[in-house]
Amino acid sequence: MNDSFSTKDLAKMAMCLAVISVSSYIAFPLPFTPAMVVATTAATCLTAFVLTPKQTFLTLVAYLILGGVAGLPILPGGMGGLGRLLGPTGGFYFGWVVAFTLVSVFKGKKIDFKRYSIVGIVISLPVVYIGGLISMILVLNISLQAAIVQAVLPFIFGDVVKCLLAAFLGVRLNKALENG
Repeated sequence: MNDSFSTKDLAKMAMCLAVISVSSYIAFPLPFTPAMVVATTAATCLTAFVLTPKQTFLTLVAYLILGGVAGLPILPGGMGGLGRLLGPTGGFYFGWVVAFTLVSVFKGKKIDFKRYSIVGIVISLPVVYIGGLISMILVLNISLQAAIVQAVLPFIFGDVVKCLLAAFLGVRLNKALENG
């Protein structure tokens, strides 16, 4: 089995990493939670629709290494550093790696908006929210109920919309890449 990536694969991975990094600057805080509303969710979901599972995993791990370990200001809100990965919202970031790798696995071979939408919503949201809940509970020392109020409830509607947007863009982009 060939484990190397083509130049086209590497270019797609680099572009996805760039889109994720830039999207992290589109964020706004909510007054009652350390979590922010971020465009990064849509960008990571789009990445899962465009890349293979292995490419998705490596791209998202590279994002966490660059933003968390190297400290580049590419994590949500234009921040970076280990404190972000180990803080109350760090679980969301690790959740993205797991969730969107799984989305990439289950998106199927056929380019299909309905399937992309369902897989994006049904797989990614619970996995990402579980990651966010774990980090909020552990770091903030709050109850599960308080964590749900801070890490899940305010974000459900927007995250569903972001998954739908990513599915729409993923279909368009994959069709363009297929024809190009």
